[in-house]
Amino acid sequence: MTADQPDDSGRRAEGDSRRQTEGDAWSAFSLVIGGVLFWGVVGWLLSEWLGSDLFVMAGLLLGMGGGLYLVWLRYGRS
Repeated sequence: MTADQPDDSGRRAEGDSRRQTEGDAWSAFSLVIGGVLFWGVVGWLLSEWLGSDLFVMAGLLLGMGGGLYLVWLRYGRS
Protein backbone atom coordinates (compact mmCIF):
# COMPACT_ATOMS: atom_id res chain seq x y z
CA MET A 1 0.00 0.00 0.00
CA THR A 2 1.35 3.42 -0.87
CA ALA A 3 1.11 6.64 1.05
CA ASP A 4 -1.51 7.91 -1.46
CA GLN A 5 -4.01 5.18 -0.67
CA PRO A 6 -5.73 5.27 2.71
CA ASP A 7 -6.12 2.08 4.72
CA ASP A 8 -9.82 1.18 4.61
CA SER A 9 -9.58 -2.24 6.24
CA GLY A 10 -11.48 -0.95 9.28
CA ARG A 11 -14.39 0.12 7.09
CA ARG A 12 -14.39 -3.23 5.31
CA ALA A 13 -14.50 -5.14 8.59
CA GLU A 14 -17.35 -2.98 9.83
CA GLY A 15 -19.31 -3.48 6.60
CA ASP A 16 -18.74 -7.24 6.66
CA SER A 17 -19.93 -7.42 10.25
CA ARG A 18 -23.05 -5.43 9.40
CA ARG A 19 -23.78 -7.67 6.42
CA GLN A 20 -23.35 -10.76 8.60
CA THR A 21 -25.78 -9.34 11.18
CA GLU A 22 -28.34 -8.56 8.48
CA GLY A 23 -27.92 -12.05 7.06
CA ASP A 24 -28.47 -13.58 10.48
CA ALA A 25 -31.64 -11.53 10.96
CA TRP A 26 -33.06 -12.63 7.60
CA SER A 27 -32.13 -16.22 8.34
CA ALA A 28 -33.92 -16.12 11.70
CA PHE A 29 -36.96 -14.49 10.08
CA SER A 30 -37.10 -17.16 7.38
CA LEU A 31 -36.85 -19.97 9.94
CA VAL A 32 -39.90 -18.67 11.82
CA ILE A 33 -41.94 -17.88 8.70
CA GLY A 34 -41.01 -21.19 7.10
CA GLY A 35 -42.08 -23.09 10.20
CA VAL A 36 -45.40 -21.27 10.40
CA LEU A 37 -46.12 -21.78 6.70
CA PHE A 38 -45.15 -25.45 6.62
CA TRP A 39 -46.96 -26.51 9.78
CA GLY A 40 -49.88 -24.20 9.03
CA VAL A 41 -50.41 -25.98 5.71
CA VAL A 42 -50.07 -29.37 7.40
CA GLY A 43 -52.67 -28.28 9.97
CA TRP A 44 -54.97 -26.98 7.25
CA LEU A 45 -54.72 -30.24 5.33
CA LEU A 46 -55.55 -32.21 8.48
CA SER A 47 -58.46 -29.86 9.19
CA GLU A 48 -59.84 -30.36 5.70
CA TRP A 49 -59.40 -34.11 5.94
CA LEU A 50 -60.83 -34.53 9.45
CA GLY A 51 -63.33 -31.66 9.42
CA SER A 52 -62.04 -29.76 12.46
CA ASP A 53 -60.63 -26.22 12.55
CA LEU A 54 -58.54 -27.05 15.60
CA PHE A 55 -55.69 -28.48 13.53
CA VAL A 56 -55.04 -25.21 11.71
CA MET A 57 -54.41 -23.39 14.97
CA ALA A 58 -52.34 -26.27 16.33
CA GLY A 59 -50.24 -26.30 13.16
CA LEU A 60 -49.65 -22.54 13.29
CA LEU A 61 -48.65 -22.69 16.95
CA LEU A 62 -46.42 -25.70 16.37
CA GLY A 63 -44.74 -23.92 13.45
CA MET A 64 -44.16 -20.75 15.47
CA GLY A 65 -42.77 -22.67 18.42
CA GLY A 66 -40.59 -24.85 16.22
CA GLY A 67 -39.26 -21.86 14.29
CA LEU A 68 -38.42 -19.95 17.44
CA TYR A 69 -36.75 -23.03 18.89
CA LEU A 70 -34.57 -23.37 15.77
CA VAL A 71 -33.62 -19.68 16.00
CA TRP A 72 -32.69 -20.20 19.64
CA LEU A 73 -30.60 -23.26 18.76
CA ARG A 74 -28.74 -21.44 16.01
CA TYR A 75 -28.28 -17.95 17.43
CA GLY A 76 -29.36 -17.89 21.09
CA ARG A 77 -26.99 -20.29 22.74
CA SER A 78 -23.56 -18.98 23.61
